Amino acid sequence: GSFSVTANRVGGVIAGSIIPSICLFYICSYACGNSILVAISTYSLLFVWVTVSMYIKWKGGFESYAGLISAFTATQVLLKGCDGCEKGSVAPISSYSNLAQMSLGIVLFIIVEMAICPQSAMALLRANIQKQMKLYQQCFQVLVQDTLARDGAVATEDDEDEATALEIKAIVKKKLPALLVEQAALLKEAAFEPLLWKPPFSTQKYEAVLDCCQRLLNNTLVLFKLTQWYKHRMDLQHPASPSPSANSNNDQTKDHHHHTSNSSTTANLISDDDDDDDVAKPVPVTGIIEKKEVWGFSTAEVNLAIHDTFDTLHDLFGESFTYADGDQTALFMQMKEAFRLADKDCSGEIDADEVKSMLEMIFAQSGAVKVDAIDSYVAEFMEIVDSDQSGKVSLEEFIDALEHGLQLQVEVFQHRSNKVVPAHYHVPHEDTSRPSRPSMMEFQPAPRTSSQITSSQIDHGGDNMTRAHDMLNVDSFALPDVAQAMRTMYASWLLENGRYEKASMEDLLLLNCLISGVSGFARNLAMLEEMTVQQ
Repeated sequence: GSFSVTANRVGGVIAGSIIPSICLFYICSYACGNSILVAISTYSLLFVWVTVSMYIKWKGGFESYAGLISAFTATQVLLKGCDGCEKGSVAPISSYSNLAQMSLGIVLFIIVEMAICPQSAMALLRANIQKQMKLYQQCFQVLVQDTLARDGAVATEDDEDEATALEIKAIVKKKLPALLVEQAALLKEAAFEPLLWKPPFSTQKYEAVLDCCQRLLNNTLVLFKLTQWYKHRMDLQHPASPSPSANSNNDQTKDHHHHTSNSSTTANLISDDDDDDDVAKPVPVTGIIEKKEVWGFSTAEVNLAIHDTFDTLHDLFGESFTYADGDQTALFMQMKEAFRLADKDCSGEIDADEVKSMLEMIFAQSGAVKVDAIDSYVAEFMEIVDSDQSGKVSLEEFIDALEHGLQLQVEVFQHRSNKVVPAHYHVPHEDTSRPSRPSMMEFQPAPRTSSQITSSQIDHGGDNMTRAHDMLNVDSFALPDVAQAMRTMYASWLLENGRYEKASMEDLLLLNCLISGVSGFARNLAMLEEMTVQQ
C-alpha cells in the first residue's frame, strides 16, 4: 500500500457513493410513479458513470485506481434503484450505509497495511537509484574496461565469460529499463507522500536524477550494441576463432589461438615503425585497473575516478543521507575527492609519500615557501590517522579521522620579530626578513561532535590563523577534467606517426565509441553529483 492508493480509495468511494446517490434521490423523487422512466434514467446514469470511471482507470495516471473504485461503488448504489417508491418516501439511506461500509473497509485496509510495516516511497526511490548505480558500474566494468583490456575482444571463450555476457545483456535489456520505470512510478508516489516534520521532497531534483539515469542507460545500451557488433565483425574476420560450444578436449589449443588472434588485432592499431615497447600485449581481465594499459594511452585514472564516483553516489543515496542537507552532502563529497587527489597511484590507499605531497600542497596554499621537519609531521599524521598501523591510510580511516575532528593547524608568521612560538615543536630562530612560513603544525583529534569541519582561529598575538578545513582544500570535482585529459591523450596517441591511417575501420569505431562512452559516463555522473547537493 501507499498514500496514493489510500487517497484513491477514499476519492473513489466518495465519488462513487455521494454523487450517484444524489442523482438517484432526484430520479426517485420526480419519477417514482413511472418504473420505466426510473429504469431508463438509472441505467443511463450508470452507463455514463461507469464509462467515465473506466476511462479514468485505463488511461493511466495518478488517479487510475480511484476510477476503478468509483465504478464499483456507483454500480452498487444505482443497481438498487428506488427502494422507497412503494412506501411513498424517498430517502437514500442505503447509499449512506454503503458509504459507511466502504469507509470501514478503507480503515481496515489501512490497519492491515500498517501492520506489515510499509516502506516510505522516498526510501524505495533512493534504494532504486542505488541499485541502478551498482548495475551501471558493473556494465561499465565489463563493456569499457574489460573490452579495452582485451584489445576490443568480447569474452566468449569459456562458460564463465559467456555467463558474464548473458548477465550484461539481461541487465541492459531488462533490469535497467524495469528499474527506470519503477523509478518514475516511485517519484510520483514520493511527491504525494506527506513528510510531516521532515524536510520537503524535491520533485525537481529527483526528476533531474531520473533524466540522468535515462542518459546513463542510453550510454550503456550504445556500448553494449557496439561490443556485440564488434564481436560479430571479428567472428566474420576470424571464422576459426574458438567458440563456447567447442569440444573441451582442444581447450588449450583454442585458447592459444584466441590470444594470437587478439594480438593480431592489436598489431593493426600499432605502427610498424614503433618500438617494441609500444606493442600492446593481451592481458587477462582481473576486474582490477591495470597500471599499464593495453593501448598506447592510459584510462586508469578516469576509470578509477568513475568507479569512485559510482561508490560515492551509492553512499549518497543510502539511508544515512536521506535527510542530509546540501552542506553535509558537499562535505562528504569533498572528503572523497580530497582522498582521490591524494591517492596518486590509484591504489585506494595513501602512503607516507602521498601524505607528504598532500601536506606540502596544503602548506604552499597557506602561504609557506619552505617547510622544516615535514617528515615529523607526516609521521604524526600517520600515527593519528592510520588506526590499524598498516603504513597506509584507507578512505575509511581518512573520513573517520576528519569526522572525529582531525584538525591540521598551520601557524603562519608575518614579518614580525620576538614571536612567541608554542611548545608543540621546537622551531629555531628565523630571520624576520624572510617570507612568511609555517612554524608550527598541530594535529588535534577532537571528540566527535558533528560531521561538519569548521574553521577556527587561535589567538597568539593576533597573527596566526588555524584552518581545519585545509585538509579538504578541494574547490571542484575533477571528473570531467580527468575525462578531457584522457581524450587528449587518446587523440595524441592516435595521431602519432599516422597511426589512425593504419588502423582498421572496426578498431577505430570501437575506440572512438569507447572513449565517447567514457566521456558520457563522466559527464552524467558529474551531473548526478551536482544534483545530490541540491535541496
